[in-house]
Amino acid sequence: MKKGGLLAQRKFFPSFELKLTPKAAIKFAAECLTLFLFASVKEFGFPLALALFCGYVYARQNILALAPAFIIASCVFMLSWWTLLYAVTPILLLVGLYFLFFKLKRNVPLWAVAVTALVGMIPYIVCECVFFGAYFSKAVGALIAVVFTFCAGIAAYAALVRGLSGSATVDEYICGGVLLAAAGFALYGVRIDAFRLFYIALGFAVLLTAVCFKPQTALFTAIILGLGSAAAGRDLSLLAAATALGTVAVTFSPFTRWASALAMLAAQAVMWLLDAYSAAGWQTLVMTAVGVIGALVLPKSVIVRLKDMAVLDNRRAFSGIVNRQGRDIADRLFWAGDVFLDISKSLQKKVDGAGGFGSDGLAREVAKSYCGKCPDRESCASQLGGDIASALSGMADAALSRGKVTILDMPPFITSRCSRMHSLISVINSSAEVYRRKMEMNDGAMLAGRMMSEQFAGVSLVLDSLARDCARPVSFASGDVEFVRSELLKHNVVASELIISTSDDECSVTMLVRNGDARKLIIPKLLSKLLGRRLEVVAAEDRGERRLVYLKSAPVFEIAYGIAEKKRDGEGVSGDSRSILCPSRRKRLFAICDGMGSGEGAAIASRDAVSMIERFYRAGFDNNIILSLVNKLLRISLEDSFSSLDIAVVDTGTGGLDVIKLGAASSFIIRRDGMEVLSCTLPPAGILDNVQPLTSRYQLYDGDMLVMMSDGVCDALETKGVAQIVEATDTVNPQVLADALLEGALDRGADDDCTVLVTRLFSV
Repeated sequence: MKKGGLLAQRKFFPSFELKLTPKAAIKFAAECLTLFLFASVKEFGFPLALALFCGYVYARQNILALAPAFIIASCVFMLSWWTLLYAVTPILLLVGLYFLFFKLKRNVPLWAVAVTALVGMIPYIVCECVFFGAYFSKAVGALIAVVFTFCAGIAAYAALVRGLSGSATVDEYICGGVLLAAAGFALYGVRIDAFRLFYIALGFAVLLTAVCFKPQTALFTAIILGLGSAAAGRDLSLLAAATALGTVAVTFSPFTRWASALAMLAAQAVMWLLDAYSAAGWQTLVMTAVGVIGALVLPKSVIVRLKDMAVLDNRRAFSGIVNRQGRDIADRLFWAGDVFLDISKSLQKKVDGAGGFGSDGLAREVAKSYCGKCPDRESCASQLGGDIASALSGMADAALSRGKVTILDMPPFITSRCSRMHSLISVINSSAEVYRRKMEMNDGAMLAGRMMSEQFAGVSLVLDSLARDCARPVSFASGDVEFVRSELLKHNVVASELIISTSDDECSVTMLVRNGDARKLIIPKLLSKLLGRRLEVVAAEDRGERRLVYLKSAPVFEIAYGIAEKKRDGEGVSGDSRSILCPSRRKRLFAICDGMGSGEGAAIASRDAVSMIERFYRAGFDNNIILSLVNKLLRISLEDSFSSLDIAVVDTGTGGLDVIKLGAASSFIIRRDGMEVLSCTLPPAGILDNVQPLTSRYQLYDGDMLVMMSDGVCDALETKGVAQIVEATDTVNPQVLADALLEGALDRGADDDCTVLVTRLFSV
């Protein structure tokens, strides 16, 4: 096993590390005290302590440190040698369970921990029933162990692993409430004379929750603790008294914590003086005051940290920071795009101004280099108004167009007065040869400059697109986010981190959830309903104890397609190439490239064209720039092989269809009420220098089909034949129609490479 895999598995195993830090010491002390507290309950102390111990182990707490605490707590309140057996058995079983799942590379489920707790109680149940005959109480104890293991596991996992920074789910509220009630039950039984530990815990917990959390949290804490004490004391007035303290604390919490503290003590004093419940007395007031004082003397940093768990100002700050950074990056990308656009324009200006290599330029060069040294130049110049090159332009044009100039190409002005006509002809012919080489070099430089200009323009467009994506706002704590979070909690889904990003045509959600929640089908269904967009899960990444789930707008449409093809008889490969890809989640690209001729050469030409198109579309270039660049790249790389291009790009979000043709055969849109012909008369790519592709925008609807074909099929069928086959086939299956069109073309004598690609749009 790789080291990384082993470390990843250890995340799911109880901790064996012993790090003595103040925070770890406080947490360990609290865990030990709760184990002792639950073990102190008469009759059911061992099942409760065992359940709590199993819950801590499930929540990845240090089993080596907690095991001795559990054993000691069990032995203290049930002193016998048999108790040691009772306590050690479930510990060994838990270690074996986790070792087994560790070897299986699986996370330990809570139900397995609960079953282990039940099996671990077998010695306890058997011995107690055999020696004491306590059949009913031990059966109840076994049930308590299973139920409380589930409650302790869920509550401890929420508090110690997931953290309390987010709202709790319904099951966490229920399980936490059960444990809190059990704690109230146990605390009420711990007393010295009339001084009960319960009232210290009640005063401390109620005041702290009233100050740091929502009012309903404080009331919930007071009522549940009161319910536990009422069960222990068999007196409902205890529940009423605890509820009264919670109500008073919440009422005065908007002022200061001192106001809530004084109000709680005043209420407890009034209930003592009125003898409002059975345990009311000055001892109760003293114990409550101790708990209240304990909450008051907590450091301010602790109070602030607890408050931060309940409010989302930090998330709002994160939203502002992220959106600000996104806008800054977008601005930089926009400026970078403008820079590349300026470079493109500058290059284009240089290309446009790089002319001058025509016949007039050759005439001026000869007039300067040869006629300028002639003794009769002044006479000729005076007769021609100073422009000797005008008399040579016809000869220069003949030399460049035919490759040679003769005396027959000389104008009467030169033949009537030039004494060096033959030398002039020789100079023009030799200069024309040099000039032609300069023209070829200039054409190459202009082509390179034009390509660079178009590439820079394409980069500018890509940067603009990236800038728009970066500028899209995200939200961590808006009203929508909190509403979505609360609705997810109603379905027992904890989204500890939730980010929503929306734009006019796209919506995305990123959420960090528990491992068990990531597979719930309710997530995309509920989010789609709440956000008004149909969303789907596109990815889920492991984050140890949790999973990061990505959702994005689901396509409104999807596409089915069929392909039928046949290579030319006698050839090893087909000269037609076709491509089907997804440049983005919403785009579907279908392309047919028909290489001129057939065989391996045509196949290579067509594959090169399709490969270039795929890369350009994945990079996000504009359609016109893609085709223009492909045309020039093919012209450079291929001399005798040309390709026709037929591209269809379908937007599955809107049904929009972009058709791009360059010397390609006709395509056809088959609708319910007829057929539309998409034709192109442009030459294939690579033949001309500045061919602009035919780009058209169409709208497809549910059930529409698009038929694309190479010229081998189109030439054999023509429009009339395609219409007849479509009508005769009468199918919604694109593969059936593709096969029928190919068969019809072969029946009509098609002898070239043949490719038919049929797509059908349908709503999802």
